[in-house]
Amino acid sequence: MLRRLFVVIALVSSVSVGLWYAGIPDRWAAEWLQGVLSGERIRTEVYGFRKNPFFDFEMDGVRVVHSRKGLVSMERLSGRIHPLSLFLGGLKVSFAGYLSGGEISAEAFVGKGSVRAAVDIRSARLEDLDLLAASAFRGSGILDLTGMVDNGAGELYFEVRDLVLDDIRSGGLYIPMKSFSVIKGAGSFRKDGLKVESVSLEGEHMSGRIRNLVFSNGFFEGSLEIVTGPGLPDGTLALLKPFRRSRNYYVIPLKGKVREML
Repeated sequence: MLRRLFVVIALVSSVSVGLWYAGIPDRWAAEWLQGVLSGERIRTEVYGFRKNPFFDFEMDGVRVVHSRKGLVSMERLSGRIHPLSLFLGGLKVSFAGYLSGGEISAEAFVGKGSVRAAVDIRSARLEDLDLLAASAFRGSGILDLTGMVDNGAGELYFEVRDLVLDDIRSGGLYIPMKSFSVIKGAGSFRKDGLKVESVSLEGEHMSGRIRNLVFSNGFFEGSLEIVTGPGLPDGTLALLKPFRRSRNYYVIPLKGKVREML
């Protein structure tokens, strides 16, 4: 009985592998994967998809777009579809590759009417991200990010080190980004918007904290608290003066349209 069971499993596995590798056109598999990685107002474009034996695959590139604006572009990706996950009521897909000079890995579990996913980014160059190509953020930095999503809601944690950015001045908004070299933060998001609960900014002569920054319906609102130390240039102090609350303490309102910043 046990021997027959092994024979049946071997036959089913062989047929499944053969169907995957020879029976399903690459184009169909690529279109299915694009659908898995897309969502409301998020479109994923897959380039150079190729199947390999045993449910593995490769992609020359993947581009993620939000409302016609590029977010990220990945390249030289390899991944796998995990058929045994079907016994758990869904299908698991995982892949890894390169993003903006760094590395990215991700996995998604697609169930009936639900999607759970996780992503991990290490040492990506901030200046090479599509999202920031035409934004108010000018400069460079190294990004690490971890994110999780479950049916459109999730959370993320990020750190940017070796940060070198120009100050931001837009429509009365002033953010002294040039004074910070490290940013660490955490946020949560739902289908109707993103909330960054806390972001800390560290620099040689200044430290800051962004509190309750909310992105919703194309707008953002929050506040940046700054504590200054000795050695800060007079020009920066002059620009901060309108936001002074007490000695060495400043609060800058953050409010505006997202499209004016990104």
